[in-house]
Amino acid sequence: MAAPGFTTALIVASLIIIFGIIHLGVGAGIVGKYRRYSDIFQQSVGISSYDIVVGVYSMVVGALCVFTIVQQKVLLCKYSIY
Repeated sequence: MAAPGFTTALIVASLIIIFGIIHLGVGAGIVGKYRRYSDIFQQSVGISSYDIVVGVYSMVVGALCVFTIVQQKVLLCKYSIY
């Protein structure tokens, strides 16, 4: 049986990945849609690059969290079966 925080930790890691996907989609959508109007939406394009960086970073962090939780190593994870 898993530790009490195992499910909670997986939910939080999954939410981090979802957060990253949303940010990546928003950033890519702004760049793709407003690229023609770069002189008008220059600030939006700058913010969209920040969204892309946040999206990629949070997806990597979420994937590492899920990997660490699933491995169930005492050295890697606070919640362990053993």
